[in-house]
Amino acid sequence: MDNKIIIAADSTCDLSPELIERYNIEIIPLPVNLGDKPCLDGIDVSVDDVFNYFETTGELATTSAPTVEYYEDFYKRWTDEGYTVVHTSISLEFTVTHNVAQRAAEKFPGVYPIDSRSISSGMGLLAIRGSQLRSQGLDAWEIAEQLRKDAERIRVSFVLDTLRYMRKGGRCSGIAALGANMLNLKPCLETRDGKLVVKKKYRGKLSNVFPQYAEEMLRSEENIDTSILLIAHSGVEKKLYDSVKKRCSEVLGFDEIHECRTGCSVSVHCGPNTLGLIYFVN
Repeated sequence: MDNKIIIAADSTCDLSPELIERYNIEIIPLPVNLGDKPCLDGIDVSVDDVFNYFETTGELATTSAPTVEYYEDFYKRWTDEGYTVVHTSISLEFTVTHNVAQRAAEKFPGVYPIDSRSISSGMGLLAIRGSQLRSQGLDAWEIAEQLRKDAERIRVSFVLDTLRYMRKGGRCSGIAALGANMLNLKPCLETRDGKLVVKKKYRGKLSNVFPQYAEEMLRSEENIDTSILLIAHSGVEKKLYDSVKKRCSEVLGFDEIHECRTGCSVSVHCGPNTLGLIYFVN
């Protein structure tokens, strides 16, 4: 392991298995509950399980922050072996998870929890950046300091196909959901300053909406870092994904474009057929 440094991320980082292996990132599975059945994201529950549970019961799976002891066990496993740990978590604006990690880290010198100021593959992109800095020979504290700065450069946006899941989770009113469904609206949300805001509302079929959204997002920023683009989705058809990837390549010449499937902790809120773009700006 480079520099005896662990780069860790909660399972909400939504990175592909290939990227996790390539960048040697340790994933911490977070709690997901199917009714009264406790599970761990990606371990004993899948995104399909979450969607099937909602369709059959009408109830959402629920997510919760891990306990302080859960993080302490993870940190201890590595620090006992002489490692330092840089751990990225979802934006503090969305959950108390980062606070829990900070409390756990108080017992372990050399453990650095990072508020990614982002969600989903946005925090995954930050973990990738941490791995790259590790390979450059930086110490853990230097990586943590740089990641806190880089968190402000991450852009995450996504388009929802349905508001049923957000409505059920209390993040959208019934009237708004009904109106969107009747008008066939597909809201585009983005993270800014660690918070989620509505950027635009599209209308029509996903086959038209997704490529249009991709082009508009990539043309809206003046100085996008074209080294890497992550396209995250909660299970769209391959043809749809390929059309978005093609449009992104046409608009900007990214060095790398990677497909990432959202995990349970994110998919339970956004629902099926959600797709988003994640990248850095300079």
